Amino acid sequence: MGNSNAKAPSRQSRTAAASVARSASEGCLESPLPSSSMALSSATRTASHPPPSRTNHRREGMVTGGIQRGQEAVEDANRQLSYWYLVRHGYDQLVNLIIRPPRAKYDVEELGPTAFELCGRRFERTDFQVSVQRRGQPLQLQCSHWHPIAADRPAAALPCLIYLHGNSSCRLEAHSILRCVLSTGATVVAMDCIGCGASDGDYITLGYFERDDVHALVEHLRNLDSVSTIGLWGRSMGAVTALLHADRDPSIAGLVVDSAFANLDQLVHEVVEHGRQEGFTIPTLAVKIVLRCIRSSVHKRAQFDLKDVSPIDHVHQSFIPALFVAAHSDTFIRPHHTEALFAKYAGDKNLIKVQGDHNSPRPQYLLDSVGIFLQSVLRMDPAWQLHDPFASALPWCRQAEVRAPRWMES
Repeated sequence: MGNSNAKAPSRQSRTAAASVARSASEGCLESPLPSSSMALSSATRTASHPPPSRTNHRREGMVTGGIQRGQEAVEDANRQLSYWYLVRHGYDQLVNLIIRPPRAKYDVEELGPTAFELCGRRFERTDFQVSVQRRGQPLQLQCSHWHPIAADRPAAALPCLIYLHGNSSCRLEAHSILRCVLSTGATVVAMDCIGCGASDGDYITLGYFERDDVHALVEHLRNLDSVSTIGLWGRSMGAVTALLHADRDPSIAGLVVDSAFANLDQLVHEVVEHGRQEGFTIPTLAVKIVLRCIRSSVHKRAQFDLKDVSPIDHVHQSFIPALFVAAHSDTFIRPHHTEALFAKYAGDKNLIKVQGDHNSPRPQYLLDSVGIFLQSVLRMDPAWQLHDPFASALPWCRQAEVRAPRWMES
C-alpha cells in the first residue's frame, strides 16, 4: 500500500541522515534515531477523525482520506523505524564482527591430554606464553606445542607447523589438523590470538596486528634448538595473517591458506550487500554512510584502517610455496577472494577447492594433499612419517569417537 507519489525522503529521514553523516567523523552512530512514540503520535494525529460538526458526506470523505493518509503515515513511520533500527544495530554488529566477535571460552582440559600416543610414537603438549606489545601495552599470547617426547624424537630438531585460527575462535581449532600434521613428522604450535580465547586483549584486527603476534611467536620458536623449519597454516583470519606475515619473512618454508579474504574493505561491502539481497532495504547512500562510520569506528577503537588489511596488495611480493584452499559453498568469504589471491601470488602455488562452507570440516583428500605439501616444503625425512589412516581424528581418540571440533559445530 502507501502513496506511490511519496518518493522523496521525509524531512525527518533527511535530518537523521545528515546527523548520521556528521557522526561519521566521530566514528560512531550516536545521532538520535526516530523514536517509536514520535512515529506513533504522528501517525495517530494524521489518522484522527475530522470534527463531528461537518456534514455526513464530507465526514465520510474525510474519514476515508484520513484513514488512507494515516495508513500511509504508519507505513512510512514503520519503514523509517525499521531502516534506522537496521542502520544502528547492523552497524554495531558489523563493527563487533570485525574487532570484537564473541570470544571463544574453554577450559584447559579441552586442549586434550598432556601426553598421548599416536601410531606407537609418544607425544606431549607443552603450554607456554609469548609476550607481545599492542599499542604500547604488554600482552601475553597463550600457546600450545604438540611434539614427540625426547625419547621418541626422530631428530633433535623437527619442523614446526604454526596453526592460525579464525576470528571468534581459539587454539582448539588446531585439533582439526593435529593428527594430519603430527603424522608427517612435524610438530604443531597453536596460539590464541590477542583478543581471543585465553590470551590477553579485547580486540582482534583480522590480521593487521596478528601478523606481529606471529612474528613474536616465530622468533620464540627460532630460539629453540628443537625447531628447524617453520610453516604456517591459517584459516579465515588466520589465513590472512599468514599472508600478511609472509612477504616480510621469506624464511617461512610454506603456507596453507584456507579461506582468506582478498581485501577487508571489500569483504565488509559484500556483507552489507548480502544483507540487501536478503531483503533489507538499505538505501545506497545509507550504505556508504554506514561503511564510512564503520571504518572510522574501527580505527578509533582498535587503531587500524580497514583499507590496510589487504592481502591482495602483499601476495605479489610473496615467494613462499603456498597451497590455497576455498570452499565452494562459502557465503561469508566467497571463493572469488581466494581465486584473486591465487592469481596474484608470486611464489609456487596450488589451489584446491572443497565441498562445504566456511566452517565445514575439511575432507580427507585435502588433509592428504596438505600432508604431502608439508613433507616437501618443510623438508622432512620420509622415515619420520607415521602411517596413520585416520588423519582427520584427534590423536588420542579412536576412529569411532571422531566428530567435528567444537568450533565447527553449529
